[in-house]
Amino acid sequence: MGGDVGQRGEPKGKEVVSTDSDNETNIEVDVVDQDVHNFDEHRLSDKDNDDPTYPVFNPKTAFDPDFTIGQIFATKKEFKFAAQSHAIKCRRNIHFPKNEIRRIYAKCLDPTCKWMIHTLLRKNEQSYQIRNLDLTHTCAPSKKLKSLTSSWLMERFLQRFQSDPKRSVSVFKEDAMYDMKCEVSRQQAYRAKSLALLKIGGDPEAQYAKLWSYAGEIRKTNPGSSMIIGTEVNNGVTQFSKAYVCFDAMKRGFVAGCRPIIGVDGCHLKSKYGGVLLTAVGVDGNNNLYPLAYAVVDKENGEIWEWFLSVLKADLNLKNDEITFMSDKQKGLIQAMEAVFPGVDHRFCVRHMHNNLKTAGYTGLAYKQAMWKAACSCTEGEFRCRMRELKQLNEGAWEWFNDKPGHQWSKAFFSEKSKCDMLLNNVCESFNSAILDARGKAIITMLEWIREYLMKRLQKNRDIAKKWKGRLCPRISKILERTMEQVVDCIPIKSNDTYYQGSSVRGKNTWSVSLWTLNQVDS
Repeated sequence: MGGDVGQRGEPKGKEVVSTDSDNETNIEVDVVDQDVHNFDEHRLSDKDNDDPTYPVFNPKTAFDPDFTIGQIFATKKEFKFAAQSHAIKCRRNIHFPKNEIRRIYAKCLDPTCKWMIHTLLRKNEQSYQIRNLDLTHTCAPSKKLKSLTSSWLMERFLQRFQSDPKRSVSVFKEDAMYDMKCEVSRQQAYRAKSLALLKIGGDPEAQYAKLWSYAGEIRKTNPGSSMIIGTEVNNGVTQFSKAYVCFDAMKRGFVAGCRPIIGVDGCHLKSKYGGVLLTAVGVDGNNNLYPLAYAVVDKENGEIWEWFLSVLKADLNLKNDEITFMSDKQKGLIQAMEAVFPGVDHRFCVRHMHNNLKTAGYTGLAYKQAMWKAACSCTEGEFRCRMRELKQLNEGAWEWFNDKPGHQWSKAFFSEKSKCDMLLNNVCESFNSAILDARGKAIITMLEWIREYLMKRLQKNRDIAKKWKGRLCPRISKILERTMEQVVDCIPIKSNDTYYQGSSVRGKNTWSVSLWTLNQVDS
């Protein structure tokens, strides 16, 4: 049965509802008659003549709610969350003795306390309305709150985790206790942080299932770009194993204005499922790093490196006699390089070689200086001289270099075709450091982070380049200026229409032009 509604929307009848709670078979429940008007979200309901006006709860105040008679909540969840927040704010414990489809009663857990809120389901709606309340607490506040759950903490501090996802659990726990003025356990703080990072970064497992759709969007929005996904079957289940990404803009930029040298490296991912990110990074005309391609793989070994290099070779149309590689001698990489790029120039990072030298037992500044002098030698004769000095220092250290030919780590043997004399694989290490924040995210979130980083980097470099003056890039101009300062005591003697000999006025040997040729700048 339903009764008429008066001017304040008070129900004048009862409706019989069947329920099993409290061993009742049939009980009478107040039913609020439905308003005939559409309510605008987050504001008071519309007015029309003498129809009642009810306040609508604003979700933006969910952590600091105010309750009034007649207030409308869009869902049961919205009301319970608001009641939970109110209880935490007042530092009281509450419960819901009636939590049914038609009604929700919230009461203070202290049986002597008067605090309570009764809400009822509006007729023909899914929203709930407060019909009775008493917000007076006659009990004492508490430091231990049952309403303070990990999910509530996650929602309360979500924005802080978005701005600082690396915030430690202990720091977050202290901040929460200071703000809430109540106890927060370390487990609660840990679970709240995990839930927040999951909500910010997305579900890692679900993102793997969306990779193929993501690859389709990459190809659609970036024509000419490559995204290759590989799978493997484990115990009859097809699983993701690897994914390669290279954007068309990076390909065209490499061909148009980069030096023919590529650094390759791998770094570990810190997400739930781990893995390794393989990277290929070039060097642009201003000696800046230029990311080319990257791949997410489940592990790093010779087979994986061979796959990555094969895809990279086909994607960039690389020729063995036109390209130089730089690496840190990763596991399986040398064999893979020989298989995909037989006979290619392959340099090794001198810093990593020095670390290996120290691991072999040859530590100290003397060994470091001797090695770097050999690495920076300009001619083969100078290189042999430096190696003799190393042999005089320690023959064992000299023998350590027997299986490390000079063309892998000394400028004296570098091919001129690379137009680059770098001895360190800094371009890869700098790129891995730049994407450090992305390496702990779910796979699609990480790939999008890297894509946006590349887009912003390219545009930033374009904006900077517009302000350059002259024919040379700024870094190249500075290198030339430093070189000219170093050879001010040399007198050029013309040999023919093409070559000059440089003689030092201080009686030194003739000046070598090999480094200039190695770092040649096309005009």
